Amino acid sequence: MRRAFLLTLALGFAALVAVAYLIWSFREFRVSGTITIASHLHRRVPQGQVVLFVIAKNKGGVPIAMQRIVNPQFPVSFHLRNADLIVPDSRVRDAMILQAQMNTHGQAGHPQPGDLEGSAKDLVLPGERDTHIVIDKEL
Repeated sequence: MRRAFLLTLALGFAALVAVAYLIWSFREFRVSGTITIASHLHRRVPQGQVVLFVIAKNKGGVPIAMQRIVNPQFPVSFHLRNADLIVPDSRVRDAMILQAQMNTHGQAGHPQPGDLEGSAKDLVLPGERDTHIVIDKEL
């Protein structure tokens, strides 16, 4: 009888922790991970002033968050947070597309020849950690 009570108590506590985590993850926008360069593009990485953009887009392709990293050293870690949201205090709950764009002209969303880019293999949910983006395309 005591064992059943303790098991019920433990399951209830686990459920409470899970609900608290879900509430927290919907309140705070966070996505993090690592960006690497595909081996066939290592020699194509621009020299000089390089800007790496990490861009989160909704499923329709509209940017919802962006982080700018100057002169990245690969592999590079990224951490998108509420401060990176394009519309402050917006609630991001749906899966999103995560992209990385690298260039020397410093503009995101205006690709030019020689720019490099890549995407996460799958859609990413808010709160995910350990997301991996591979820069594998040259424009």
